[in-house]
Amino acid sequence: MDAVQDPAAGSLSRSRIVPPQVPAEYSLRPAIRNLLDRNPHSRVLMFSAPAGFGKTCALAALARERTVADQAVAWLSLAEEDDDPARFCRQLIEALGEAVPQLGDDAQTYLQNTMRVPVVAVIESLLGDLDRYARPLLLVLDDLHLVSNPDIFTGLNRLVQYAPPGLVLALGTRSQPALSLATWRAKGLLLEIGLEELRLGFEETREYLERSGLYLDEPCLKALYGQTEGWVVGVHLVSLWLRQQPQVQEMALLDGDKQAVSAYLLAAVFERLPGDLQEALLALGVASQLSGDLANALTGRQDGQALLERLESMQLFLLPLDRERQWYRFHLLFADFLRNRLRDSDPDRFKQLHFNASLWFTNHHMPTFAIEHACAAEDPEMIAALVDGCGLELINRGQLSLIYRWRKHVPDEIAERYPILVLTDVWSRASDLSLGEANRIIDELLARWGESRGDGPMGDQYLSALAVKAVVALQKDDLELCIALARRVEVQLGQNAAFLEVAVLITAALAQVVRGQGDQARRLLGLAQQRNHFLEGRYLDMQLANVEVILALEQGQVKQAQLLIERLRQRARPLFEKSRSALALPTITEALTAYYRIELDGLEERLGWALGHVDVINPIDFYAQGQICLARTQRLLGRPKEALASLATMQALASRNQSWRFFAQAMAEEINLILQDSGPDRLKRAEQRLKSVDWNKMAAHYRNMAFNPVNWSLGVSRVRLLQGRGHFSEALHEITQLRGTLQPGWHGLQRLRLDILAALSYQRLGYQERANSLLGECLINAEREGVRSLFIEEGDGIRQLLQQLESTERQPALQTFIRGLLGIWPGQGVRKPQDALEEGLTEREREVVCLAAQGLSNEEIGQRLSLALGTVKWHLHNIYEKLKVRNRTQAIRRARELSLL
Repeated sequence: MDAVQDPAAGSLSRSRIVPPQVPAEYSLRPAIRNLLDRNPHSRVLMFSAPAGFGKTCALAALARERTVADQAVAWLSLAEEDDDPARFCRQLIEALGEAVPQLGDDAQTYLQNTMRVPVVAVIESLLGDLDRYARPLLLVLDDLHLVSNPDIFTGLNRLVQYAPPGLVLALGTRSQPALSLATWRAKGLLLEIGLEELRLGFEETREYLERSGLYLDEPCLKALYGQTEGWVVGVHLVSLWLRQQPQVQEMALLDGDKQAVSAYLLAAVFERLPGDLQEALLALGVASQLSGDLANALTGRQDGQALLERLESMQLFLLPLDRERQWYRFHLLFADFLRNRLRDSDPDRFKQLHFNASLWFTNHHMPTFAIEHACAAEDPEMIAALVDGCGLELINRGQLSLIYRWRKHVPDEIAERYPILVLTDVWSRASDLSLGEANRIIDELLARWGESRGDGPMGDQYLSALAVKAVVALQKDDLELCIALARRVEVQLGQNAAFLEVAVLITAALAQVVRGQGDQARRLLGLAQQRNHFLEGRYLDMQLANVEVILALEQGQVKQAQLLIERLRQRARPLFEKSRSALALPTITEALTAYYRIELDGLEERLGWALGHVDVINPIDFYAQGQICLARTQRLLGRPKEALASLATMQALASRNQSWRFFAQAMAEEINLILQDSGPDRLKRAEQRLKSVDWNKMAAHYRNMAFNPVNWSLGVSRVRLLQGRGHFSEALHEITQLRGTLQPGWHGLQRLRLDILAALSYQRLGYQERANSLLGECLINAEREGVRSLFIEEGDGIRQLLQQLESTERQPALQTFIRGLLGIWPGQGVRKPQDALEEGLTEREREVVCLAAQGLSNEEIGQRLSLALGTVKWHLHNIYEKLKVRNRTQAIRRARELSLL
C-alpha cells in the first residue's frame, strides 16, 4: 500500500482485509450447508454466479462460522487495481498477517527492491509459513473476476497444489477464473457453489420480502419469483421498488431477463429518489471507497458521514468496510450503474469528480489512489505531477512496474518536463538508445537536480540518475564510466538511499570483474553487502550473488561458483522458479556452471527461457554469456545451424551496443565451429571469417585494460587455425604470447584452455611425454573444478589424446575422470558407459576381488575361502577379462569405480 500518514488511510487499507458484516440472523443457505457437509475435504470452495446472487454474503457467513469455531480466517476483497502482481501480493500478505500475526513477514521482503515481483517466490515463502502453522486457515478471495494477470493465477495454482491440509481457499467470482479447475475437479479438491445453490427458493423469497414489511398474495409472489428466479439483488430491488408503490402496468414490464430486470429496476429505484439524493449518489459512485470527508469533497455537502449512514439505512447497496464505519463501498452492481449513468449523461462531470477524488487522496497522503483517479480523470498533467512526486519512493522500493503502467497515460510532450518520467523512459529504452544519447538525457537531469546541491549529499533524485547512468554505461560497455560513477557514490556512502547506492556498487563491481581487477571487485561487493543489510528486499541480494558467481568463474573456480549458486538456492529457493523476468539472471549463471560440467539435460530450454526474459536494462555480460553458452550447448547437442544462429544473434546485439569484446568472443566461437566441420573447405572458410573483421579497431576500445578480451579471442582463433593447418610450432609460439596476457590469480579457465591446446601441439610435434605430462596437469586441475567442456570444445584431436592417455594407464588416479570425459563426448554413442560390464562378476569372483582389495595375497584368499591356489588364480584371470584390466591393482581400482566392493 501507499506510504500512509493520514489515519483514515490506515482504516481504508484494513477495510479490504476484514470480512464485511452480515446481519446476525443471516446464515448459510441449506443447499450450501449440505454441500459443505458432504465435501469436508475440499480445498477450494468456489462461489461462482453473476452479480447480485449473494456470493459475498455467503462467504462472509462462512467466515463468521469458521471464526466462531476458533479457526483463523484471512479475507481479501479484490479490486480492479489488484490485477497487478505487486499489489496483489502485498494485499494477500497483509490479509494473511491480519489473520495470523507474522505469517508472510518473510514473503514481504520479495516485494521490496525488486523490478518485477516474483509471484511464485512470494507464494513459496507463504507456503513455508503455512507449513509451520498448525491450525486450520480459511483464505477468502472475493471478487476474483477483477483479476486476470496470468502470474497471479500461476501463484494461486501453486498455493493450492502445495498448501498444507489445513488451508482452505474460498473464492467469490462472477466468471470462471483461469485456474487449474479441471485438475482440482479430477482430484476432488474443488467444490463448486453456483446459481442453483445461491438463488433464493420460493419460500425464502417470501420470507425476505416479509422481513422488509411486504406481504404479497400468492399470484403476485409467484409472478415476482418467476421474474427474479431467486436472484437476491433482483428481489431486493423489487422490494425497494414496491415500497415506492409502482403502477400495476409497470409490473408487466419485468420479463425475467436478469440484465433487463436489473437495468430497469436500478433505473426505476434510482429515478424515484429525491433529486438531491440522485445527484449525491452519482457523485459518490466514482469512488471505489468512500469516507465521510471524501463524500463531502465529492458532493460539496458538509454532512458526508451522515449521508453515508443514511444511504446504508435505506439499503441502497452501500456496504460498511469496517466496524467503525469510517469507510464504505457500493455494491459493484450499483457502482457500475452509477458510473455508467454519469459517464453517459455528463462525461465532463464524471472526469471532474475523479479529479476531485484525486486531489482528496493526494492531500491525505494516499498517492496510489490519487494517481488511479487521475488516470480515470484522463488528466495526464496531474498523473505526471503525482508520479514525479512519489516516483523516487517507488524507485527506492524497487516498484518500477507501477511507474511503467502510469507512464503509458502521459503523452511524451508532457512526460519530458518531469524528471522521474524521463528517467523511467531512459531506463526502459536503454537497449535502443545510443550511449551518447542516453548520457545526454541523463546529464540534463543531473544538471537540473544538481544546481542547488552544492557540497551537500547528492539526494535521491541525483543519485537515481547516477544509478541509471551507471547501468546504461555497463550495458553499452563503458566500464571506466561505471567505475568513475561508483567512486562518486563511495564518497557519500551511507548518506543516501541504500537501494540506489547498492545498485551503483554492484554495477561497478561487475565492471571491475570484466577488467580483471578481482580485488577491487571484491571490495565493491563488500561495500554493497554492508549497505544491503539495510534493505529488506531480496532483489539486490540476488544480483550480488550473480556477480559473485561471475567473479568465481573468471578466476576459474567453477566449484566455488556452484557453491554460491547452491547457497543462494538454499536461502531463497523460490528465486530459481522459472516464472518471472527477475529470475532470468540466476538461471543464466546456474546454466554457465552446468555447461562447464557438461550437465546438458534441459539446459537449452532453461537458457532459452532465461534469454527471452532478461530485462533490457540488465548488464549485457549476463545476456552475452548466456547466449554464447546456448550456442555452445547447441553445438554439443549436434545442432550446428542453431548454434550459428545463436552466435549471429549475439554478434548483432554486441555490434548494436558496441560491446566488441562479446562480438569478438562470438566470432571466435563461430570460427571454432567452422573448424570442427568435416567439410573440405573448412580451413578456407575459417580463415575468410577471421579476416572479415577489423580486430585492431575492436581491440582499441580496450587498450587501457591489462587483459584485452578482443586480442584474446583473436589469439585463440589463430592458434586453432594454425593447428588446423598443421603449423604446431607457430601455434605454440602464439600460445606463449597469449599466456603473457593472463593475470596471476585470474583467468583460470583461459589458462586451462591454453594448456590443452599446447598439449595437442606437443603431441603432434612428437613430444609425447611432454604432451602427456601437460595433459595430465590439465586433467588434475579440471577434475578439481569439475570442468569438462573445455576438452570437448577443442575437438577430435583432444579426444584422441585422451584415448591414448587412457590406454597407457599412466595416470591411474585420473582414469575415472578420463573415461567419464570420453563417455560423454559428442558422437561417441557406441562407447559403453563406464559402469557397464558385458558380463557381470559371479558371487565367488566378487568375494575374491573384495579380499584382494583388503590386501590379502592369493594364498591368504585361498585359505579364507577354502580354495586351492590354482582356483584363486583362475578366478582372478576371469575377473581381469571381465573388467578389461591386466593386473590386480587395475582390477581393484576398476572394481571400486563400479561400486563392486
